[in-house]
Amino acid sequence: MNRNWFRKLLLSYLPVFFVVITALFVIFFQTLSEQNRKEAIKANEYLAQQVIRYTDNELRKIDYRVVREILADPVVSRFFSLNDIDVYENIQAGKIMEDLKFNYPIVHSVYFVRLKDHYVFGDGSVWREDFPDMPFIEQMKGKKDTVKWTGKRVYQLYPSLKGEEVISLVRGYPYFTSAKKGYFVVNVSLSKLKESVAQMYNPDISFVRMYDNRHRSLLDKDDETSGEGKVFSEFVSPYTGWLVESGLIDTGFLRIALNFYSVWLGLAIAAVLLGVFWVVHVTKRNYQPIGQIVSLIQTSSLVQPNDGKSDGNEFGFIRGALEHLMEETKKIRQENVENSILQKKHRFLEAMEGTVPITEAEWSSDLRKYNVDAAGKIAYVQVLEIDGYRAFSQTYDQQDQSLFKFLLSSILQEMTQQREASIWAEWTTDRQMAAIIWVPEKEKLDEMRDAITALVIQWVKQNLSFTITLGHGGAAATLEELRRSYETACSLLSYKAVLGTGRVIHPEEIARPQTRNHEYFHTIYSFSNALRLPDQDWNKQLAELFKQIRDSIFSRKEIESLLSFLHQHLDRVFLELSREYRNVWKETETELLEAEKHWETIEELQSSCIRIFEAASGKMQSLRDSHRNRIIIGEIRSFIEEHYANPELSLDYLSDKFLMNAKNISKMFKEEFGENFVDFLIGLRIQNAKKRLMETEKSLQEISVEVGYYNYNSFNRAFKNIAGVSPSDYRKQTGH
Repeated sequence: MNRNWFRKLLLSYLPVFFVVITALFVIFFQTLSEQNRKEAIKANEYLAQQVIRYTDNELRKIDYRVVREILADPVVSRFFSLNDIDVYENIQAGKIMEDLKFNYPIVHSVYFVRLKDHYVFGDGSVWREDFPDMPFIEQMKGKKDTVKWTGKRVYQLYPSLKGEEVISLVRGYPYFTSAKKGYFVVNVSLSKLKESVAQMYNPDISFVRMYDNRHRSLLDKDDETSGEGKVFSEFVSPYTGWLVESGLIDTGFLRIALNFYSVWLGLAIAAVLLGVFWVVHVTKRNYQPIGQIVSLIQTSSLVQPNDGKSDGNEFGFIRGALEHLMEETKKIRQENVENSILQKKHRFLEAMEGTVPITEAEWSSDLRKYNVDAAGKIAYVQVLEIDGYRAFSQTYDQQDQSLFKFLLSSILQEMTQQREASIWAEWTTDRQMAAIIWVPEKEKLDEMRDAITALVIQWVKQNLSFTITLGHGGAAATLEELRRSYETACSLLSYKAVLGTGRVIHPEEIARPQTRNHEYFHTIYSFSNALRLPDQDWNKQLAELFKQIRDSIFSRKEIESLLSFLHQHLDRVFLELSREYRNVWKETETELLEAEKHWETIEELQSSCIRIFEAASGKMQSLRDSHRNRIIIGEIRSFIEEHYANPELSLDYLSDKFLMNAKNISKMFKEEFGENFVDFLIGLRIQNAKKRLMETEKSLQEISVEVGYYNYNSFNRAFKNIAGVSPSDYRKQTGH
């Protein structure tokens, strides 16, 4: 095949591929660069905020310390109250200054100005006229205390010394009055502040600038702040009002990256647009062969353009048209098969249940239609039911269940066909499969039927994890006889609850003896009355009830009817009892109703009933014991309250008195009254002792004996533990 068109298309699209990929690379790296720039801005914002926080915190701590010294330190108060120089007070004031400079390393100097005698005390004691910083003090006199820190200034201790750039805090004394006795001045070195701030960033990459309220640089010389550098963030201190700027050092690479980012992005967008134009142009040039193919399909094919699955292009139309044709063909075939299966099953149910009138001719036509060889043969109906279907459906998923049902149907058909018989089998419900089996000779019907059912049951027991039960009707030659045979087979399966599972149930097995119905009712009456009594006779009555059900060979519906009567009678019996017993019956009834939904055999039902009624009997016995114990423990308490003064009163004494175990008495007492016997007895004795101490003049020894303590020390110790004081102190406190 000539591949010139393929090479032509390939060479047409390769250039645009390289152009678009190149543009994507440029966009990617420029986006990465922009992301880095944003991260740099965030980092500089964080740096500026940290510088402001650090500076404000340090200056605020110094300010708070100065205010505290002015308000609370007696040394400062005495210094500004003196009229003349006092050496001792100067030493004490110097300690405050040294302590301030020691705790705050950025502090350059501290001095006091006393206005009364024009005395300045700091690193050197001078008079105000000789102090170089006095003009600054005069300037600050007119300002209020709300002014916190000055801007950048030069401080000189002596005229001969070189000045130091500082920022100053001036606080007047006293603090809350306008008439000042002096000033407390703290100078912070800008060089030390710069050293502290410089530790937060790399000066080779970033810069930080700080300006006071007059826009003078605090961290650099005024002529150093004009260097190149792009400011990324600006913040104003909420404490000092100073401005802090941060950014990156303006190198050549940074300038190019920042300035040409938009240019590169524009070039990348232009490259993408060029690629789009190239694709459109090449596609238009090479579209003609494809268009001719599509036109040919549209004019010659039976499939219209809107019939196929269109993906928005001609190739999609072609593929969609072909897929549509194949899907429609497959769907029609599948629907025909499914409809045939459903129609066959529906026709089977109509014939067996008699919901639709069918003539013998129509029935014969149906058998020929479904390839069933029934001519000249006698038939019978057999119904197969899966035992324990609830467990079966919980154990296997839907796919496995379908597989097992198909397997059972196949085994039954194979066993039947091996004996030259014909079969039509359908799953009429989720758990039941009905089959019509035609045998060649009527004389061998019973023999063949028994052989087929025996082989099927044996195979299931040997190869599957569940069992089946089968029921079969009598011989039938007409459709009406087949319906009666089907009805008989279905009714037989309702007796497997009594007759057992995993077997064949024959019609002769359900012949029941003549039993009077009132025998079941009498047994239910006896069981209901026995259940509410403390003895266990209800077990015998329940066993007798299930024995009567087995002997009478009840069907499932009859058993359910009998259980419904049992519920009604138990409702009436428990309605006469107290509320606590009725609550027990409500719980029991709920469990019984749940158990009655899922039982398969009479043994399972009996086992569930025994378990549920044993639990109910135990609960009722607990209620009876609780009532009896409550009466006994009340009598014991009354006895203790009457004989508390008996010194021999103990658990053993009560055990002998009431013929009960001492441990049981202690446990019952604790559960009923919330405290043990000993604490109750001691509390009762001390309560009566208090009453005698307040109302009589008897001696402490007499009262001790009267409340059950022959030993006064024991009485005194017990009284202290309860009342918190001795008996004698208690009598004094009450005024007796």
